[in-house]
Amino acid sequence: MIPVLIDGEQRLYFQSGGEWCYIWTPAGFKAKGKSPVMVHNHGAGGYIREGAADWPDTPWKAAFLKAIMENGIVVAGSHACGDHWGNPCAVKANASLLADLDKTPGLDTSRLGLMGGGLGGALVWNSVLGPYAGRVKLATVQQAVASLDATIREKKFRDVTLNAYGFPPETPDEVAYKTISPSDPLPRLKKLKPGTKLPRVVIYHGSKDMNIPADTNAVPLAEALRKAGADVELNVFPNVEHNVYAMGKEMEDRLRFFWSSL
Repeated sequence: MIPVLIDGEQRLYFQSGGEWCYIWTPAGFKAKGKSPVMVHNHGAGGYIREGAADWPDTPWKAAFLKAIMENGIVVAGSHACGDHWGNPCAVKANASLLADLDKTPGLDTSRLGLMGGGLGGALVWNSVLGPYAGRVKLATVQQAVASLDATIREKKFRDVTLNAYGFPPETPDEVAYKTISPSDPLPRLKKLKPGTKLPRVVIYHGSKDMNIPADTNAVPLAEALRKAGADVELNVFPNVEHNVYAMGKEMEDRLRFFWSSL
């Protein structure tokens, strides 16, 4: 369970669903108020453990969270089974975290957002399509995975993706994908009916990202969301590789503005 929150800024660690989590409140937080919440999903190699988390503890990453928090938003995150690639274990962990956030005084989870990058992007959409369905108001993905099919076919992250779903690297693609496909966000998003309740979305991706190419992830993601009726802003930045974070203050400003409407 989430520890009792007090007024002001605090970062607390706790366990939910068997996974370490954190909650970070902004300076103006009021324990008897109603602050909106953004759930953040880390990328490859990211972690949350007792007393530590890579995003809050890394200054250039924390700067993006702080920009969002300037809008009075509380940030929370789960370790979510580590390098999960959106697998059911991670979705279950996110569901447990949300259940605890719902019960915590001082939070307004009717104003809920999601953000993720890299493999955390797959968890964003599997949460939106699963335990967070109809509840997420805003979502941001940065250089994020949307298609596990593409990730497997493009080979660069094939083996780690298969490992996240319990398959050794020698497993044939078609055998592994038969099990993985229910957790592949893009085909599921393409099947949504127009008018499905979806968050307002902003996508940040580099045009020269060779790790997670925009053409197989960001672009078809935007198309699928728009077809379902979502409000989507797609940003594919020229000459940017697999690190939109390197944009620094420009990205901080973009996030601050987008999240001001939560």
